[in-house]
Amino acid sequence: TFPATEKSSMDFVYDSFADQPDKLPRDIQYEKLLKFIHAYGQDLTGLESQLEEPQTDGWDIFADPIRLDFEPRSNETLEDILGFVNRDNKIFFKLMMTFPAIACELQSLVAEAKEKYVPVLCVFGEQPIGSEGRESDEALCFGRILPLLQDLWNYCERVYLVVLHLIRQLASLYSKKNRKKSPLTAYLNVRFAPIWRTLAEALGVLVQFDEIVRQNEAFSNCATVFKRMMRTVRNAPEKYETDGPSAKRFEYLMQKLEGDLLDDLIFQNCVDREFDERSCDILVRDNAEFMAEFFGALNSLYTFYTTENCVEINKRHAMVGFCGLFVMFSTIFRDKLRKDAKYTEMLTKVWGLQKQMSLIHLGSTYTFHIGEWLARRIPDFVNVTFKTRNADISGSKTALLHSLADMDAIIMEKYNKITVWSSRLESKPSIHQDHQDVINVQARLLVQGIAHAWEVSNLLKSFLLVHMVVDSPFNRDKILAAMRLVEMLKAIVATYHRKSTTIGNMQSLLVDKACYKISRLISPLKQKLEHNQQKLDDAQIDQLSALELMIHVLQGAPTKTHLLVIKMALCVAQQKTANPIIDTQALVEISGYVRHLELIAHFQGLVSEACDCSILYYFEELLDVYFKAIVKSPELINSLPYITMALHDAAPVLLKVQHLSEAEALLNAFVKCIIDKIDTEITHPVKRSIEDELRLHIHSVVLGSDSRDISKIGHFRDWSRFVKLPTFNFFGQQVSFRTAITEYLDEQFYNLTAISSHDWKTYEELRSLAKEKYDLSLLEVHLPGAIIEQGLDVLEITRNIHVFVGRYNYNLNGQFFVEKPSTTKSNHLHTIHIRHVSNSIRTHGTGIMNTTVNFVFQFLGKKFFIFSQFLYDDHIKSRLMKDYRSFLEQRDDYKGLYPFKKAEKFLKDIKKLGVTEDGKSYLDQFRELVTEIGNALGYVRMVRSGGFRYISESIKFVPDLSNVVSIGEAAERGELPEHTVSAAANLDALLNDMITKFSEGADYFKMLEEVFYTEMHKEKNQHLKNFFIILPPLMLSYVEHIITCKEKVQKKSKEATFTDDGFALGCAFVLKLLRQEKQFDGLQWEEGWNAYYDANLEVSRAQIEEKRAKDAAQMKGKKKVQPSAAVENEISTMTLSQNKIITSKRECDVLWKTYHSTTVFFKDRNATDKKDDGDEEEEEEEEEEA
Repeated sequence: TFPATEKSSMDFVYDSFADQPDKLPRDIQYEKLLKFIHAYGQDLTGLESQLEEPQTDGWDIFADPIRLDFEPRSNETLEDILGFVNRDNKIFFKLMMTFPAIACELQSLVAEAKEKYVPVLCVFGEQPIGSEGRESDEALCFGRILPLLQDLWNYCERVYLVVLHLIRQLASLYSKKNRKKSPLTAYLNVRFAPIWRTLAEALGVLVQFDEIVRQNEAFSNCATVFKRMMRTVRNAPEKYETDGPSAKRFEYLMQKLEGDLLDDLIFQNCVDREFDERSCDILVRDNAEFMAEFFGALNSLYTFYTTENCVEINKRHAMVGFCGLFVMFSTIFRDKLRKDAKYTEMLTKVWGLQKQMSLIHLGSTYTFHIGEWLARRIPDFVNVTFKTRNADISGSKTALLHSLADMDAIIMEKYNKITVWSSRLESKPSIHQDHQDVINVQARLLVQGIAHAWEVSNLLKSFLLVHMVVDSPFNRDKILAAMRLVEMLKAIVATYHRKSTTIGNMQSLLVDKACYKISRLISPLKQKLEHNQQKLDDAQIDQLSALELMIHVLQGAPTKTHLLVIKMALCVAQQKTANPIIDTQALVEISGYVRHLELIAHFQGLVSEACDCSILYYFEELLDVYFKAIVKSPELINSLPYITMALHDAAPVLLKVQHLSEAEALLNAFVKCIIDKIDTEITHPVKRSIEDELRLHIHSVVLGSDSRDISKIGHFRDWSRFVKLPTFNFFGQQVSFRTAITEYLDEQFYNLTAISSHDWKTYEELRSLAKEKYDLSLLEVHLPGAIIEQGLDVLEITRNIHVFVGRYNYNLNGQFFVEKPSTTKSNHLHTIHIRHVSNSIRTHGTGIMNTTVNFVFQFLGKKFFIFSQFLYDDHIKSRLMKDYRSFLEQRDDYKGLYPFKKAEKFLKDIKKLGVTEDGKSYLDQFRELVTEIGNALGYVRMVRSGGFRYISESIKFVPDLSNVVSIGEAAERGELPEHTVSAAANLDALLNDMITKFSEGADYFKMLEEVFYTEMHKEKNQHLKNFFIILPPLMLSYVEHIITCKEKVQKKSKEATFTDDGFALGCAFVLKLLRQEKQFDGLQWEEGWNAYYDANLEVSRAQIEEKRAKDAAQMKGKKKVQPSAAVENEISTMTLSQNKIITSKRECDVLWKTYHSTTVFFKDRNATDKKDDGDEEEEEEEEEEA
């Protein structure tokens, strides 16, 4: 409550009160409402004028995340729909309950087949694009789809049962016993066309199953492999955790399933059933009345589907069910039809349908051909009636191909119709146009769009399938024609989507008007019957009940069940009597309005089904030509969003795959394939073309170069179309040519400016030209005069140390790593230096130094395992022991020097054990292993040096490291605040830590040596004691390798390099780790190697001098002073050999100097090491004595 003294802020305004009002309250409120609406409209107009774009009711199908669902729904059961109307007419009510219930059951089964089974069967056997299936995969695929086949088996049994029940119900109705006085006598003149159509749809699904399984070879192949596998299981069930009886029972069920589902018997098992039920006095095969009604229904359906002005939308697919119904009739009454002239005439009509509908699409690339199917199902009738059946079948396919020869004219006609329709649908009606005329026009346009969609869809699928069936190749024009049909289909979808709000507002009006039209036509008929209600016979009473039921049901939602009841009631109302209550004209009008109501109520599902382009998945190779055509003809680029939208239709089918381990495998591979094709065939060529065009323009205009005049270049293409194309979505990925072109030009201009910084003005001109010509906002390319070098991230290198040591070479002197040219496609090589490590430490902190050692320790552990395996090999171990024993026995003969020939022979012999594809022996691979160990140690050394550099740069602001003043103590003495003292203490701790690290550092090599020492000297690793024996041939291998690499530097080869000091560092570390330095030095390999080169070099020089002296002696006394050509060639050859020896000796010297340099890192630092060395000397002396 508010205080009495305060005034409330809630001031209510009341309408003024008049004692004698001159207006009614209703009129006053109406005027207020008009003022409010007028003011609100002015506000909306002002708001719209302030926006950049006017607000319309158009939706964008490429950007909208939602769409409206117009499908009518109802929770009413069939009994609720019928209500309490005419329940007194028990026979009529019973029929309206029985037949619609069976029809609804069949409709739900048909919907289940389309949703659950057909997509899975269509994609069975498909493998992700770019993958190849194996025989073992076929068994797995069949095993994964086996549960679905079991469900399909049960599903077919359910369909058989419902069809059997329906046939018996119809046979009970159309029976001879009902000709006499019976409550059902009146219904003998009623033809329930909706029931026959529903039965045909159900049979069409069974035919579709048969054709898909028969034409899909994957079923037979996978089933064969699976049965072969099951025979193996049956022969040895204990290996597969089963028993013999279970395996045999499963194999039996498998054979029965194969016979029922995979042997083209799904439909045949349905029509071959025993329909007669003698116990209930239900006769089917001998029922003449039912046979006549069946034949009459076939004639009616044939007339309906072949009429030119037929409003049936999906006639092609309905024709599959019609053929199934015809074969069912032929099978049931086979004996009575052999000499029936009317049947022969009907068969001739049905056979002739293949000329109108040669190929009917069933899903994927599977087709239904009327002639081929009839010849396979009823061969006895076809063979007798048609002598040229094979020619008729092939002729129908050829005729279809010829009829589609002039596709340009056909497409232009369809294009004009759809363009006119779209324009009329999107146009706003005039304010002066009558409201009823607007509704009528909108209704006609809504239905016309559905008809156009089905026409284009049938044309597209026929065009693609006939070329596949007759094996006719596609050329560029045909592919573009097919893509234009796809574009038209998706344009229809986009048009409906743009008018979603208008259609949503109009649909209820259109439905109400259709219901009103139907009610207005049948109400007089109902009144006429009610007027003479006392004189009505049974048939007229049923007609009156049917009319009353139609009026009642029209008041509900136009669901499929409601419409089915309306159609059934209409069939009863139009029954053939002496005085029909509905004349032909009224019947045509009522039937038309009912069909019109069905199309308007369910237009969204019909449009979605008609515009489904999932068939493009199976013709994805055509997209390559289409994408290339877009680049050659940029005006086609506007169709690309529609084509990619059509490719989305394959997703629901591909996601239902069950024979693969991952349901998304097919879809993901398909999306990746399309994205790659767009990038390869469109994006990359367009980017380069735009760059070339900009450069040509600059050369001809800015630089004044007339050598290339773009005005003289033919085939001018408007690349701006690609830039202006709005961004569109493709399976969650945004495709934007503008963005791709902008990023490409930014990258190109920046890189070229970085290479040639003096050309930055030229690229600025290019950037301005791109903005003017293509409205591209590029980055400025002028680079600053200085750069900040960060280098590669050391933390990332540490995480991938196993990759790094194999892709980089180490330089001991410069203490840097350089990338191997053979491991990169770039023309530039990465280098890692101490400053890069210092920068990374500054970024991540000094903790990465310990992280590096941990990663290197783990890496070395894996490498030493391989190291040990190599030396443990019998070929290697026995050879090393043999060579060392031979050396000890002949040491005096060799003067204590390990012989070069022995190392060289070892190197050659090891190659005999085999080489890899790139020519590397086992010793070469072992050398690379030692090199990688050395590279890892070199990386640790560089990280340690980088840490010193970082600390030195950080601590350089401390004036005197030997006399550091404690800032924390000074803060305490100054009685500063507590948080200041705490911060000063932290600074002291940081300075002390940095000074300690700077003065002492950490010996990571020693740490690694201590970690691995114990493990390497265990009893199980005694075979490692022979490592020093393998070093001589290993060093020879290294020298040959480094000489080859350096020679390739001048040739610019990918195998070229100039440094690889990781080998020397690795050798020194392993020798130290195994405590074999003294043993290796005892070989005196360095002296023996140098002595060998010196001796060979001396011999080579002596031979050259001797040759020259001998030639000079022969020329003495002759006029010719120059040596002969033969002698000169011999001298050149000797010189080359001499140079090779010099090169080898030089590389040998470099290796030894590098090796001796690395031994500094592993000098003894305590007495324990000296003791160990003394023990090793004693062991060596004992070995020599032995």
